[in-house]
Amino acid sequence: MIFSKILRAFVGGFSEAVGGAIGQIVESTQVVYYGVAEKLKPTPSKSHYTFNLRDISKIFQGVCSSDQKATQQAVDIVRIWIHENQRVFGDRMINEEDKGVLLELLLTESEKFGLKKDAIFNVERLIFGDYFNGIDGEQRPYIQIEDIAGLLTKIAEYLEDFNSGSKQAMELVMFLDACDHTSRICRVLRQPQGNALLLGVGGSGRQSLTKLATFMNNYKLYQIEVVKGYNMTNWRDNLKFCLMQAGVEAKITTFLFVDTQIINEQMLEDINNVLNSGDVPQLYKTEDLEGIFNVGKQEC
Repeated sequence: MIFSKILRAFVGGFSEAVGGAIGQIVESTQVVYYGVAEKLKPTPSKSHYTFNLRDISKIFQGVCSSDQKATQQAVDIVRIWIHENQRVFGDRMINEEDKGVLLELLLTESEKFGLKKDAIFNVERLIFGDYFNGIDGEQRPYIQIEDIAGLLTKIAEYLEDFNSGSKQAMELVMFLDACDHTSRICRVLRQPQGNALLLGVGGSGRQSLTKLATFMNNYKLYQIEVVKGYNMTNWRDNLKFCLMQAGVEAKITTFLFVDTQIINEQMLEDINNVLNSGDVPQLYKTEDLEGIFNVGKQEC
């Protein structure tokens, strides 16, 4: 009932075909969720296969990012629904076999809309993003990128722009998988309180692609520098600077933190607090609070 209300309110101005698909989308999301939870249990090598209601809300958050002009038919809303399922559930899966289980569930549910696999996957990969029309401007519709060759060219252009204005140029080859990963990071960053844990072997491009995705979203990047003698006081100061930049100065910021920078387990506790409540206990001194209150009062 909750998600039906949210989705119906969102698609109020959309076409009848899209509005008519909402009930089935809500129903199918539950089926897929229970199917994934049932068929993909957590094991020692898959300890992160724990799914909850937050995952369902993330799927609807993605569907509610769709653009009215680009979403005219039922197949359009089904495509974005499948894409969001693949991001929320699929990106957590560690092998092709598990991803196949998810895809089978999604395709089975798609048949309830009268859609076969070929109708949904009209291109090599389902990729959605809001960066295809350029960085600037408020008009950044979240749309399907059907021109895969154009996507490679577009992201290569972004990389060139990034390098031209950066002291540390990134010499990257933007092949399709790299572009796909960059697109995923962009999607996470554009969501309110979006956060991701990137896993991979050293040198696989997690930092580089995050920097590129941050540039594509026109956000600020903040990264700590662990030098000799770096301690928890320095860490708290860095964290405070980052939060003040995002909160008081209203500059949307990507905080990039690398596993090799963990010098104390307490750092992870602090990051956990930021993710859960947006705050770290006893981080601010009395003189910091005035600036926060001034901004807060105006907002209130």
